[in-house]
Amino acid sequence: MIKNFFILIFSFQILFAESLDDFDYRQKILLDVKRVIQNEESIARAYEQYLLTNYAVPANITALYTSDYLGTNIEFIEGITNFTTNFNAFSISGNTISYALKTTISEDLNIKALYESDTFRKKTYYRDDKVYFTLEDTFARHLYDLIKATGALVSCASVANQNCILNSHIYIKPTYSSGLITDYLMAYHIDKFRTGPIIITSNTSLQISSDEFDTIPRGALLYDTTGSKYVKTTSGIEVLK
Repeated sequence: MIKNFFILIFSFQILFAESLDDFDYRQKILLDVKRVIQNEESIARAYEQYLLTNYAVPANITALYTSDYLGTNIEFIEGITNFTTNFNAFSISGNTISYALKTTISEDLNIKALYESDTFRKKTYYRDDKVYFTLEDTFARHLYDLIKATGALVSCASVANQNCILNSHIYIKPTYSSGLITDYLMAYHIDKFRTGPIIITSNTSLQISSDEFDTIPRGALLYDTTGSKYVKTTSGIEVLK
């Protein structure tokens, strides 16, 4: 009887110690929320790095749990108190990260507000129960839009209009003759996208209507396939005389 009484008291002590009404425990949770946000920021940076390195988007979060990016999934959550109790496992889909807070802490409006605010966010932002991240590098944004529209970039292999890579050059919507690329919407060396030169179609209607031109950075130098010279500006593609 006495033994059971002390067990009951001990259980209440643990319960009280892990209540959000307890100041010390609450401070730990607030610190954990900050760390989770910092981890989401790390995921956003790793995603962008992966995209620029592999010219592909990671299939899932597991692709980022390597020494080149986030480390192991265990290492990634070290230092976060009761991660599995209070937080959902990280996952990615497109340019979103899964909502991290479990109901154990999300019902506290102040904790929820901190997590969903921009207080500790630079590359990520909350909207509609998801965390979105932004791609800061212009080439990364361009690659993401290409992959989102037409699928992963592949090695050029005589497949018309399939965006591809050959000898460190990216060809957008290429056409072939006898296995050789003879025309394309756009082509550039992967190291030259931000400044040019970028070779583009001489078809001015395609220059205006094709979404692929939207993410060319301002100031980049362009040449069409007839040798005419252009520059990308805020208003579009302008001829240089």
